[in-house]
Amino acid sequence: MCHPYHRGGVTRWMADAALAAAQNGDEVYFITVEPVVPFYSGKGRETMLSLVNTHPANFKIISTRTDHLYEFGTQGYRSKIYIDLIKKHVPEGTPIVLSDDAGVWDAAGYLADKYPMVGVIHGNDDIYFANARQHAAHLSACICVSDRIRKNLMERCPQVREEIIKVIPCGINMPQFAPEFRSDKYINLIFIGRIEDKVKRATDLVGICSQLHQQGLLFHLEIVGNGKESGEEMQQSFNKAGIGEHITFRGWLARNEIQPLLNESDILLLTSNSEGMPLVMMEALASGCGFVGTRVSGIEDYELHPLAKDCFGVYTIGDVADAVEKIKQIANEPVKIRQQSARQVAESEFSMQVCLDRYGSVLKGLRPATGNFKGAKISDFDLMQSKVLAIARYLKVKVVKG
Repeated sequence: MCHPYHRGGVTRWMADAALAAAQNGDEVYFITVEPVVPFYSGKGRETMLSLVNTHPANFKIISTRTDHLYEFGTQGYRSKIYIDLIKKHVPEGTPIVLSDDAGVWDAAGYLADKYPMVGVIHGNDDIYFANARQHAAHLSACICVSDRIRKNLMERCPQVREEIIKVIPCGINMPQFAPEFRSDKYINLIFIGRIEDKVKRATDLVGICSQLHQQGLLFHLEIVGNGKESGEEMQQSFNKAGIGEHITFRGWLARNEIQPLLNESDILLLTSNSEGMPLVMMEALASGCGFVGTRVSGIEDYELHPLAKDCFGVYTIGDVADAVEKIKQIANEPVKIRQQSARQVAESEFSMQVCLDRYGSVLKGLRPATGNFKGAKISDFDLMQSKVLAIARYLKVKVVKG
């Protein structure tokens, strides 16, 4: 059960996992809402329904059309829509796996005594833990996508029973294994993500590439994810460092446009201050691409993996010199060995089938909670207030944005 728009890798996983489970023969209920017109908060994004428009017969879409009353209304109003959809269309006892939307959690909590509630914690920000904290008594299972998230959840949400907490990374649909064997002497690097520093530390790329250049190493870096302005600003930084000719900015690309770049690359770089469990890391490894990234949530879990020594390097946040050393180590591995090791790590840890098997072991035999969430504001008076508030907010935004 999820919010209406694709917000990134984790919501993409929800669609992919639901489809894969149905293709495996499971009966799947995919619960979301369909915007009548694009939401102001969702412009330029794909709807979740657009990600599952082709599906097998046992994949049942449970949805209703919504408008500005949903987008600008209260959390209780949104929860009531999900509650009604579940009660009308989903058999009691069906486990409900949740996205990170608070309204979705409240709806599942309200029905937790009839439908086992399965929370998924995707990141280390408190917004994720707040849902778990509020619904600790209603959860039948709580899935963390990394070990650091599990530890933080136990520390910050002691109300959640330890025995219901599990670590399961999101899975990916494995791409065809078709890495290229390049004869040139370049280290072909790739970075995929937003060009900003607060989370992604993108400007560390300049320092890393400068040191590679100073050490006489031949390299080329592909950057995927820049906007026009951010790309121009960063290009100037590379130019000042005397390495602009070694960088290519690709802007935002669709998944099918990124795959050929991963196939051609030796190493994916991830310079982040924080992550939950980066899907881009999984996709790179699955493509036979080596990986060098910071010691943050998700990445650190595989630093000592027995299959990772030929394809996986980890360094301390901001330690550009060590990042360069890890790049050199991974680049020096024989190409075929690096590519095969990367694929083996992905197959053993991140394939969608492995993910579904792990979820299956958790969902099997889950029972509803003994009580439900009493705090959902879904009375007739609450819903009327929500409509009034939504109309006022909608008119204000319409005047400001047109």
